[in-house]
Amino acid sequence: MKNRELVYWVDLTGPAALDEIVRLTIMDTNDNVLFNQKFSTEMVDWWYSDLNGIRPEDTYNERLFEDYKNKIQKTFNNARRLITFNSSTFFLNKQGVIIPTNTILEDLADPFRVAGDENDTIDSLCTYYGYDLPNNIYSRTGINYVRAVNYCWHEMNRYRQAQENK
Repeated sequence: MKNRELVYWVDLTGPAALDEIVRLTIMDTNDNVLFNQKFSTEMVDWWYSDLNGIRPEDTYNERLFEDYKNKIQKTFNNARRLITFNSSTFFLNKQGVIIPTNTILEDLADPFRVAGDENDTIDSLCTYYGYDLPNNIYSRTGINYVRAVNYCWHEMNRYRQAQENK
């Protein structure tokens, strides 16, 4: 793998105690999509779709996360840096994917948090950095999200470099 900096997005079912991953998208920082998949669930059969735009019935014919676990693990094993928004590796770990300890995990939510409230969202991040994320959550794809995170990451780095060069 040439580019070892990867961007990923995870969508979960909720509630927290039973959360399962229903979508995972991974791409490199050059916008090359490496993995993009919705998953059927094992334990959760209903969730509040307005949180992630994925209806339970949209996953019924999908394969389980378990079926892709080795491919996902291999992709993450090759990464030097993982970039995301509101990262938590807990649910990846819970479903059997372990992020190597030497991998840098960069959560764009950390430097972006201002008030620490409901405004600290991917939507607010995109608005701030000028990325046009679809307004309708049901029309958003995992690719929309990873491209948004990637764009904002590049913009954050550009702003950071401009500040350092003052």
